[in-house]
Amino acid sequence: MPNIDFLPDNKKFETEVGETILQTAMRNGLPHVNACGGEGKCTTCRLLVLDGMDNCTPETEKEKELKEKIHTTDEFRLACQTKITGDVTVRRLVLNKEDIESVSERSVSGRLGETKKIAILFSDIRGFTPFSEKLTPYDVVFILNRYFTRMVKSVESNHGKVDNYIGDGMVALFGLYDEPNPVHSAVKAALNMCDEMDDMKPYLKTMYGQDFDIGIGIHWGEAVVGDIGAGISKRLTAIGDSMNFASRVESANKQFDSRLLISEAVHSEIKDSLVVKDFMRTNLPGIEGRVTLYEIEDINFSNNESLDDEFIDGDLVWNKCSAVETYEKQPQQVFKIKREDILIVKIDEKFYALNDKCPHAFLSLQGSDIDIEDETIACRWHKSEFCYKTGEVREWLKISNFQKLLGKVGLNAEAKEINQMEKIPLDIYKIKEKDGFIWVGSEKD
Repeated sequence: MPNIDFLPDNKKFETEVGETILQTAMRNGLPHVNACGGEGKCTTCRLLVLDGMDNCTPETEKEKELKEKIHTTDEFRLACQTKITGDVTVRRLVLNKEDIESVSERSVSGRLGETKKIAILFSDIRGFTPFSEKLTPYDVVFILNRYFTRMVKSVESNHGKVDNYIGDGMVALFGLYDEPNPVHSAVKAALNMCDEMDDMKPYLKTMYGQDFDIGIGIHWGEAVVGDIGAGISKRLTAIGDSMNFASRVESANKQFDSRLLISEAVHSEIKDSLVVKDFMRTNLPGIEGRVTLYEIEDINFSNNESLDDEFIDGDLVWNKCSAVETYEKQPQQVFKIKREDILIVKIDEKFYALNDKCPHAFLSLQGSDIDIEDETIACRWHKSEFCYKTGEVREWLKISNFQKLLGKVGLNAEAKEINQMEKIPLDIYKIKEKDGFIWVGSEKD
Protein backbone atom coordinates (compact mmCIF):
# COMPACT_ATOMS: atom_id res chain seq x y z
CA MET A 1 0.00 0.00 0.00
CA PRO A 2 1.27 3.53 -0.74
CA ASN A 3 2.16 5.86 2.11
CA ILE A 4 1.41 9.53 2.84
CA ASP A 5 4.01 11.55 4.71
CA PHE A 6 2.21 14.46 6.42
CA LEU A 7 4.13 17.67 7.21
CA PRO A 8 4.62 19.56 9.49
CA ASP A 9 3.39 16.65 11.64
CA ASN A 10 6.19 14.32 10.45
CA LYS A 11 3.76 11.42 10.49
CA LYS A 12 3.52 8.72 7.86
CA PHE A 13 0.38 6.62 7.29
CA GLU A 14 -0.49 3.84 4.89
CA THR A 15 -3.58 4.38 2.77
CA GLU A 16 -6.32 1.89 2.02
CA VAL A 17 -7.78 1.15 -1.41
CA GLY A 18 -10.10 3.92 -2.64
CA GLU A 19 -9.30 6.19 0.32
CA THR A 20 -8.75 9.95 -0.08
CA ILE A 21 -5.90 11.76 1.64
CA LEU A 22 -8.43 13.32 4.02
CA GLN A 23 -9.92 9.94 4.92
CA THR A 24 -6.44 8.58 5.66
CA ALA A 25 -5.71 11.54 7.95
CA MET A 26 -9.02 11.29 9.80
CA ARG A 27 -8.76 7.50 10.20
CA ASN A 28 -5.41 7.96 11.90
CA GLY A 29 -6.54 10.75 14.22
CA LEU A 30 -4.73 13.57 12.41
CA PRO A 31 -6.68 16.84 13.03
CA HIS A 32 -7.18 17.74 9.37
CA VAL A 33 -9.64 20.66 8.96
CA ASN A 34 -12.63 20.00 6.66
CA ALA A 35 -15.43 22.50 7.22
CA CYS A 36 -17.80 21.00 4.63
CA GLY A 37 -17.37 17.46 5.91
CA GLY A 38 -15.20 16.35 3.01
CA GLU A 39 -17.81 16.99 0.31
CA GLY A 40 -15.67 19.19 -1.92
CA LYS A 41 -17.66 22.33 -1.11
CA CYS A 42 -14.88 24.32 0.60
CA THR A 43 -11.09 24.69 0.49
CA THR A 44 -10.23 24.25 4.18
CA CYS A 45 -8.71 20.78 3.63
CA ARG A 46 -6.27 22.04 0.95
CA LEU A 47 -2.67 20.91 1.06
CA LEU A 48 0.59 21.29 -0.88
CA VAL A 49 2.02 18.21 -2.59
CA LEU A 50 5.79 18.40 -2.04
CA ASP A 51 6.70 15.08 -3.59
CA GLY A 52 4.88 12.45 -5.64
CA MET A 53 2.55 14.67 -7.65
CA ASP A 54 2.49 12.01 -10.38
CA ASN A 55 1.10 9.56 -7.83
CA CYS A 56 -2.02 11.71 -7.22
CA THR A 57 -5.29 11.05 -9.05
CA PRO A 58 -6.48 13.72 -11.53
CA GLU A 59 -8.47 16.69 -10.19
CA THR A 60 -12.20 16.11 -9.87
CA GLU A 61 -14.70 18.58 -11.31
CA LYS A 62 -15.46 19.85 -7.78
CA GLU A 63 -11.76 20.42 -7.18
CA LYS A 64 -11.26 22.24 -10.49
CA GLU A 65 -14.16 24.57 -9.76
CA LEU A 66 -12.94 25.47 -6.28
CA LYS A 67 -9.30 25.87 -7.31
CA GLU A 68 -10.34 28.22 -10.08
CA LYS A 69 -12.10 30.44 -7.54
CA ILE A 70 -9.03 30.79 -5.32
CA HIS A 71 -6.48 30.79 -8.18
CA THR A 72 -4.05 28.18 -6.77
CA THR A 73 -1.19 26.39 -8.52
CA ASP A 74 -1.20 22.74 -9.60
CA GLU A 75 0.71 21.70 -6.47
CA PHE A 76 -2.23 22.68 -4.29
CA ARG A 77 -4.79 19.88 -3.92
CA LEU A 78 -7.94 19.23 -1.91
CA ALA A 79 -7.40 16.37 0.49
CA CYS A 80 -11.04 15.30 0.27
CA GLN A 81 -10.85 14.90 -3.51
CA THR A 82 -7.37 13.43 -3.95
CA LYS A 83 -6.41 9.76 -3.86
CA ILE A 84 -2.92 8.35 -4.39
CA THR A 85 -1.41 5.48 -6.36
CA GLY A 86 2.08 5.75 -4.87
CA ASP A 87 4.01 7.39 -2.04
CA VAL A 88 3.54 11.17 -1.57
CA THR A 89 4.67 13.88 0.80
CA VAL A 90 2.18 16.65 1.60
CA ARG A 91 2.03 19.74 3.80
CA ARG A 92 -1.25 20.68 5.45
CA LEU A 93 -2.02 24.38 5.04
CA VAL A 94 -4.78 25.20 7.55
CA LEU A 95 -3.03 24.66 10.84
CA ASN A 96 -3.59 27.28 13.52
CA LYS A 97 -4.87 26.61 17.03
CA GLU A 98 -8.48 27.63 16.26
CA ASP A 99 -8.58 25.25 13.29
CA ILE A 100 -7.35 22.32 15.36
CA GLU A 101 -9.96 23.07 18.04
CA SER A 102 -12.72 23.26 15.44
CA VAL A 103 -11.82 19.77 14.23
CA SER A 104 -12.14 18.48 17.79
CA GLU A 105 -15.52 20.18 18.13
CA ARG A 106 -16.71 18.60 14.89
CA SER A 107 -16.48 15.16 16.46
CA VAL A 108 -19.05 16.36 19.00
CA SER A 109 -21.34 18.70 17.08
CA GLY A 110 -20.91 17.44 13.52
CA ARG A 111 -22.17 20.79 12.22
CA LEU A 112 -19.19 22.72 10.88
CA GLY A 113 -21.07 23.47 7.69
CA GLU A 114 -23.04 21.87 4.91
CA THR A 115 -24.97 23.12 1.91
CA LYS A 116 -28.61 22.14 1.93
CA LYS A 117 -31.92 23.34 0.56
CA ILE A 118 -34.14 24.96 3.15
CA ALA A 119 -37.25 27.13 3.25
CA ILE A 120 -36.51 30.58 4.67
CA LEU A 121 -39.20 32.80 6.19
CA PHE A 122 -38.67 36.48 6.98
CA SER A 123 -41.37 38.46 8.80
CA ASP A 124 -41.63 42.07 9.85
CA ILE A 125 -44.22 44.24 11.56
CA ARG A 126 -45.91 46.90 9.44
CA GLY A 127 -46.71 50.19 11.15
CA PHE A 128 -45.05 49.36 14.45
CA THR A 129 -43.04 52.59 14.71
CA PRO A 130 -46.09 54.92 14.81
CA PHE A 131 -47.83 52.38 17.05
CA SER A 132 -44.97 52.25 19.56
CA GLU A 133 -44.28 56.01 19.62
CA LYS A 134 -47.35 56.57 21.79
CA LEU A 135 -46.48 53.81 24.26
CA THR A 136 -44.09 53.48 27.18
CA PRO A 137 -41.03 51.23 26.69
CA TYR A 138 -42.63 48.72 29.05
CA ASP A 139 -45.75 48.53 26.88
CA VAL A 140 -43.64 48.12 23.73
CA VAL A 141 -41.75 45.15 25.16
CA PHE A 142 -44.98 43.69 26.54
CA ILE A 143 -46.72 43.88 23.16
CA LEU A 144 -43.72 42.51 21.25
CA ASN A 145 -43.48 39.53 23.57
CA ARG A 146 -47.19 38.78 23.14
CA TYR A 147 -46.76 39.10 19.39
CA PHE A 148 -43.67 36.88 19.19
CA THR A 149 -45.28 34.25 21.43
CA ARG A 150 -47.97 33.80 18.79
CA MET A 151 -45.57 33.91 15.85
CA VAL A 152 -43.09 31.44 17.35
CA LYS A 153 -45.90 29.01 18.14
CA SER A 154 -47.00 29.16 14.48
CA VAL A 155 -43.46 28.41 13.32
CA GLU A 156 -42.66 25.63 15.77
CA SER A 157 -46.03 23.89 15.39
CA ASN A 158 -45.17 23.59 11.68
CA HIS A 159 -41.74 22.02 12.25
CA GLY A 160 -39.76 25.24 11.80
CA LYS A 161 -37.02 26.83 13.87
CA VAL A 162 -36.81 30.52 14.74
CA ASP A 163 -33.31 31.50 13.68
CA ASN A 164 -33.11 35.12 14.75
CA TYR A 165 -34.97 38.23 15.90
CA ILE A 166 -34.12 41.51 14.17
CA GLY A 167 -35.86 44.31 16.06
CA ASP A 168 -39.54 43.61 15.46
CA GLY A 169 -38.65 41.18 12.65
CA MET A 170 -38.10 37.44 12.75
CA VAL A 171 -36.29 34.82 10.67
CA ALA A 172 -37.44 31.19 10.65
CA LEU A 173 -35.93 28.17 8.88
CA PHE A 174 -37.67 25.00 7.72
CA GLY A 175 -35.84 21.80 6.80
CA LEU A 176 -32.75 22.37 8.95
CA TYR A 177 -33.01 18.87 10.34
CA ASP A 178 -34.37 17.28 7.15
CA GLU A 179 -38.00 17.50 8.23
CA PRO A 180 -40.46 16.43 5.48
CA ASN A 181 -42.19 19.00 3.26
CA PRO A 182 -40.32 22.11 4.51
CA VAL A 183 -41.81 24.40 1.83
CA HIS A 184 -45.36 23.33 2.62
CA SER A 185 -44.65 23.81 6.33
CA ALA A 186 -43.20 27.30 5.81
CA VAL A 187 -46.24 28.53 3.86
CA LYS A 188 -48.64 26.97 6.36
CA ALA A 189 -46.74 28.63 9.21
CA ALA A 190 -46.93 31.99 7.42
CA LEU A 191 -50.69 31.67 6.95
CA ASN A 192 -51.05 30.76 10.62
CA MET A 193 -49.00 33.84 11.52
CA CYS A 194 -51.39 36.01 9.50
CA ASP A 195 -54.34 34.44 11.31
CA GLU A 196 -52.68 35.08 14.67
CA MET A 197 -52.11 38.70 13.66
CA ASP A 198 -55.79 39.08 12.78
CA ASP A 199 -56.72 37.50 16.09
CA MET A 200 -54.48 39.92 17.97
CA LYS A 201 -55.70 43.09 16.24
CA PRO A 202 -58.97 43.48 18.19
CA TYR A 203 -57.03 43.20 21.43
CA LEU A 204 -54.59 45.90 20.30
CA LYS A 205 -57.45 48.12 19.15
CA THR A 206 -59.29 47.69 22.44
CA MET A 207 -56.24 48.19 24.65
CA TYR A 208 -54.36 50.87 22.72
CA GLY A 209 -56.81 52.34 20.22
CA GLN A 210 -54.65 51.29 17.25
CA ASP A 211 -53.06 48.19 15.76
CA PHE A 212 -50.38 47.08 13.30
CA ASP A 213 -49.97 44.41 10.62
CA ILE A 214 -47.44 41.88 9.39
CA GLY A 215 -45.42 41.25 6.22
CA ILE A 216 -43.95 37.81 5.37
CA GLY A 217 -41.61 36.62 2.61
CA ILE A 218 -40.61 33.01 1.88
CA HIS A 219 -37.87 31.61 -0.37
CA TRP A 220 -36.70 28.05 -1.10
CA GLY A 221 -33.04 27.67 -1.91
CA GLU A 222 -29.58 26.49 -0.97
CA ALA A 223 -27.84 27.90 2.10
CA VAL A 224 -24.77 27.01 4.11
CA VAL A 225 -26.00 25.50 7.37
CA GLY A 226 -23.69 25.17 10.35
CA ASP A 227 -22.79 26.27 13.85
CA ILE A 228 -21.81 29.95 13.80
CA GLY A 229 -20.16 31.71 16.73
CA ALA A 230 -18.28 30.52 19.77
CA GLY A 231 -18.88 29.56 23.38
CA ILE A 232 -22.43 29.63 24.70
CA SER A 233 -23.45 31.99 21.88
CA LYS A 234 -22.77 29.38 19.20
CA ARG A 235 -25.91 28.35 17.35
CA LEU A 236 -27.02 26.45 14.29
CA THR A 237 -27.92 28.93 11.56
CA ALA A 238 -27.86 29.45 7.80
CA ILE A 239 -26.02 31.95 5.61
CA GLY A 240 -25.86 32.67 1.91
CA ASP A 241 -27.59 34.40 -0.98
CA SER A 242 -30.87 32.60 -0.32
CA MET A 243 -31.16 34.33 3.06
CA ASN A 244 -30.75 37.71 1.41
CA PHE A 245 -33.26 36.78 -1.29
CA ALA A 246 -35.90 35.83 1.30
CA SER A 247 -35.37 39.14 3.07
CA ARG A 248 -35.93 41.02 -0.20
CA VAL A 249 -39.12 39.06 -0.85
CA GLU A 250 -40.46 40.11 2.54
CA SER A 251 -39.58 43.76 1.93
CA ALA A 252 -41.54 43.70 -1.36
CA ASN A 253 -44.76 43.50 0.66
CA LYS A 254 -44.43 47.24 1.27
CA GLN A 255 -44.33 47.93 -2.46
CA PHE A 256 -47.34 45.76 -3.31
CA ASP A 257 -49.39 46.40 -0.16
CA SER A 258 -49.50 42.66 0.51
CA ARG A 259 -48.99 40.41 3.52
CA LEU A 260 -47.52 37.15 2.28
CA LEU A 261 -45.25 36.86 -0.75
CA ILE A 262 -43.33 33.81 -1.93
CA SER A 263 -40.57 33.41 -4.51
CA GLU A 264 -40.92 31.53 -7.77
CA ALA A 265 -38.85 28.69 -6.28
CA VAL A 266 -41.45 28.22 -3.53
CA HIS A 267 -44.30 28.43 -6.01
CA SER A 268 -42.73 25.82 -8.31
CA GLU A 269 -42.24 23.42 -5.43
CA ILE A 270 -45.90 23.29 -4.21
CA LYS A 271 -47.91 25.22 -6.82
CA ASP A 272 -50.66 22.57 -6.95
CA SER A 273 -51.41 23.17 -3.26
CA LEU A 274 -51.46 26.97 -3.33
CA VAL A 275 -54.33 29.42 -3.63
CA VAL A 276 -52.68 32.40 -5.34
CA LYS A 277 -54.29 35.79 -4.87
CA ASP A 278 -52.00 37.68 -7.27
CA PHE A 279 -48.53 37.66 -8.81
CA MET A 280 -46.14 40.34 -9.99
CA ARG A 281 -42.87 40.76 -11.90
CA THR A 282 -40.48 43.12 -10.18
CA ASN A 283 -36.90 44.05 -9.40
CA LEU A 284 -35.56 43.39 -5.92
CA PRO A 285 -32.68 45.46 -4.49
CA GLY A 286 -29.41 43.59 -4.77
CA ILE A 287 -30.94 40.84 -6.96
CA GLU A 288 -29.97 40.66 -10.61
CA GLY A 289 -32.83 40.63 -13.13
CA ARG A 290 -36.58 40.72 -12.67
CA VAL A 291 -38.21 38.08 -10.49
CA THR A 292 -41.75 36.76 -10.11
CA LEU A 293 -43.40 36.93 -6.71
CA TYR A 294 -46.72 35.37 -5.72
CA GLU A 295 -49.18 36.65 -3.15
CA ILE A 296 -50.65 33.67 -1.31
CA GLU A 297 -54.16 33.47 0.05
CA ASP A 298 -54.35 29.88 1.28
CA ILE A 299 -52.87 26.39 0.99
CA ASN A 300 -54.70 23.16 0.35
CA PHE A 301 -53.92 19.99 2.25
CA SER A 302 -52.75 17.03 0.23
CA ASN A 303 -51.14 14.61 2.68
CA ASN A 304 -52.90 11.51 3.97
CA GLU A 305 -52.96 12.72 7.57
CA SER A 306 -54.93 15.82 6.56
CA LEU A 307 -57.33 13.76 4.46
CA ASP A 308 -58.05 11.59 7.50
CA ASP A 309 -59.10 14.73 9.36
CA GLU A 310 -61.60 15.86 6.72
CA PHE A 311 -64.41 14.43 4.60
CA ILE A 312 -67.18 15.77 2.39
CA ASP A 313 -70.82 14.85 2.83
CA GLY A 314 -73.24 16.60 0.51
CA ASP A 315 -72.74 20.37 0.70
CA LEU A 316 -70.71 20.23 3.89
CA VAL A 317 -67.03 19.73 4.61
CA TRP A 318 -66.57 17.96 7.94
CA ASN A 319 -63.41 18.62 9.97
CA LYS A 320 -62.22 16.52 12.89
CA CYS A 321 -61.66 18.38 16.15
CA SER A 322 -60.79 16.87 19.55
CA ALA A 323 -61.81 13.62 21.23
CA VAL A 324 -65.16 13.59 23.02
CA GLU A 325 -63.52 12.60 26.31
CA THR A 326 -61.39 15.78 26.42
CA TYR A 327 -64.48 17.92 27.04
CA GLU A 328 -64.85 16.52 30.56
CA LYS A 329 -61.97 18.75 31.66
CA GLN A 330 -62.23 21.36 28.89
CA PRO A 331 -65.89 22.01 28.08
CA GLN A 332 -64.96 24.99 25.86
CA GLN A 333 -62.39 24.45 23.08
CA VAL A 334 -61.40 26.53 20.04
CA PHE A 335 -60.34 25.18 16.63
CA LYS A 336 -59.29 26.89 13.42
CA ILE A 337 -61.33 25.57 10.49
CA LYS A 338 -61.05 27.11 7.02
CA ARG A 339 -59.28 30.11 8.57
CA GLU A 340 -62.18 30.63 11.00
CA ASP A 341 -61.98 30.20 14.78
CA ILE A 342 -64.76 27.86 15.92
CA LEU A 343 -65.77 27.53 19.58
CA ILE A 344 -67.09 24.11 20.57
CA VAL A 345 -68.89 23.92 23.91
CA LYS A 346 -70.27 20.97 25.82
CA ILE A 347 -73.52 21.85 27.59
CA ASP A 348 -75.64 19.33 29.45
CA GLU A 349 -74.04 16.36 27.58
CA LYS A 350 -74.63 17.98 24.18
CA PHE A 351 -72.21 19.79 21.86
CA TYR A 352 -72.60 23.12 20.06
CA ALA A 353 -70.31 24.93 17.59
CA LEU A 354 -70.30 28.68 17.05
CA ASN A 355 -68.05 31.47 15.81
CA ASP A 356 -65.48 32.17 18.50
CA LYS A 357 -65.35 35.91 17.85
CA CYS A 358 -67.85 38.26 19.47
CA PRO A 359 -69.51 40.38 16.74
CA HIS A 360 -68.87 43.74 18.42
CA ALA A 361 -65.12 43.55 19.16
CA PHE A 362 -63.97 40.30 17.45
CA LEU A 363 -62.54 39.03 20.73
CA SER A 364 -62.59 35.36 21.75
CA LEU A 365 -65.74 34.00 23.37
CA GLN A 366 -63.88 31.15 25.02
CA GLY A 367 -64.39 31.33 28.77
CA SER A 368 -67.70 33.21 28.51
CA ASP A 369 -70.56 32.43 30.91
CA ILE A 370 -73.23 29.96 29.80
CA ASP A 371 -76.82 29.97 31.06
CA ILE A 372 -78.38 26.53 30.48
CA GLU A 373 -81.88 27.66 31.46
CA ASP A 374 -81.91 30.61 29.04
CA GLU A 375 -79.79 28.71 26.46
CA THR A 376 -77.40 31.67 26.14
CA ILE A 377 -73.70 32.39 26.10
CA ALA A 378 -72.72 35.84 27.42
CA CYS A 379 -69.67 37.44 25.84
CA ARG A 380 -67.18 38.10 28.62
CA TRP A 381 -66.11 41.42 27.11
CA HIS A 382 -69.31 43.48 26.85
CA LYS A 383 -71.81 40.89 28.13
CA SER A 384 -73.79 40.52 24.92
CA GLU A 385 -75.97 37.42 25.13
CA PHE A 386 -76.50 34.99 22.24
CA CYS A 387 -78.49 31.80 21.92
CA TYR A 388 -75.92 29.03 21.60
CA LYS A 389 -78.38 26.96 19.54
CA THR A 390 -79.43 29.53 16.93
CA GLY A 391 -76.91 32.37 17.29
CA GLU A 392 -79.65 35.00 17.71
CA VAL A 393 -78.95 38.09 19.82
CA ARG A 394 -80.77 37.99 23.17
CA GLU A 395 -79.18 41.11 24.65
CA TRP A 396 -76.79 43.50 22.95
CA LEU A 397 -73.91 45.10 24.84
CA LYS A 398 -74.69 45.09 28.53
CA ILE A 399 -72.55 48.13 29.15
CA SER A 400 -73.34 50.32 32.10
CA ASN A 401 -75.64 53.33 31.91
CA PHE A 402 -72.64 55.47 32.78
CA GLN A 403 -70.75 54.14 29.73
CA LYS A 404 -73.77 54.75 27.54
CA LEU A 405 -74.00 58.32 28.83
CA LEU A 406 -70.31 58.88 28.08
CA GLY A 407 -70.88 57.53 24.61
CA LYS A 408 -73.80 59.84 23.94
CA VAL A 409 -71.89 62.94 24.98
CA GLY A 410 -68.79 61.87 23.09
CA LEU A 411 -66.53 61.44 26.11
CA ASN A 412 -65.87 57.74 25.51
CA ALA A 413 -65.20 56.85 21.88
CA GLU A 414 -65.31 53.09 22.43
CA ALA A 415 -68.60 53.21 24.33
CA LYS A 416 -70.14 55.40 21.65
CA GLU A 417 -68.92 53.17 18.83
CA ILE A 418 -70.12 49.87 20.28
CA ASN A 419 -73.43 51.36 21.41
CA GLN A 420 -74.23 52.38 17.83
CA MET A 421 -73.26 49.05 16.22
CA GLU A 422 -75.77 46.92 14.40
CA LYS A 423 -76.84 43.85 16.37
CA ILE A 424 -75.03 40.98 14.69
CA PRO A 425 -75.88 37.34 15.50
CA LEU A 426 -73.31 34.59 15.96
CA ASP A 427 -72.61 32.08 13.20
CA ILE A 428 -73.66 28.56 14.15
CA TYR A 429 -72.09 25.40 12.68
CA LYS A 430 -73.28 21.83 12.24
CA ILE A 431 -71.70 19.37 14.66
CA LYS A 432 -71.62 15.58 15.12
CA GLU A 433 -69.92 12.83 17.09
CA LYS A 434 -68.07 10.25 14.99
CA ASP A 435 -65.44 7.63 15.92
CA GLY A 436 -65.04 9.15 19.38
CA PHE A 437 -64.31 12.63 18.02
CA ILE A 438 -66.23 15.86 17.54
CA TRP A 439 -66.63 16.93 13.89
CA VAL A 440 -67.68 20.36 12.64
CA GLY A 441 -69.41 20.86 9.29
CA SER A 442 -69.02 23.97 7.18
CA GLU A 443 -70.17 24.87 3.68
CA LYS A 444 -67.90 24.03 0.75
CA ASP A 445 -66.16 26.98 -0.95
